[in-house]
Amino acid sequence: MRKALFLIALAVAAVGYIALVKPYVKDASYIATAPDTAMAVFTFVNPTPFTVCITGAEVLKPPGVSAELHVTEINGTLVAMRPIDKVCAAPFSAVKFTHFGYHLMLTGNITGNVEIRLRLSNREDVVFAAARTQLEIHIH
Repeated sequence: MRKALFLIALAVAAVGYIALVKPYVKDASYIATAPDTAMAVFTFVNPTPFTVCITGAEVLKPPGVSAELHVTEINGTLVAMRPIDKVCAAPFSAVKFTHFGYHLMLTGNITGNVEIRLRLSNREDVVFAAARTQLEIHIH
């Protein structure tokens, strides 16, 4: 009887965890790379037991700024960026968006803090703010 009650309690806790836990963003900032161009970097955390993909992004503030998922590829001495359709995070993992990896390319009149919405494959959104950092590097 105790074992059955323990298993029921464990199942209820697991269902509660899955229902309550959501992907989130931490350590977000952006780096100005050229006039009207910036790169948002952050860590996308997926604490769920399912793979979750970022399938798009939009800038909510300031108005008129657009966002696009990019990856930086390095081949010998050649460094290039290319747009991508999605970035996936495995269950219970995190994906770092960095200068020389995945990042969000921002274009437009970028001032102050930027508010960004990520569209996810599980039909949820993650909204976060990114402040400008002083680091001014990027190879385009």
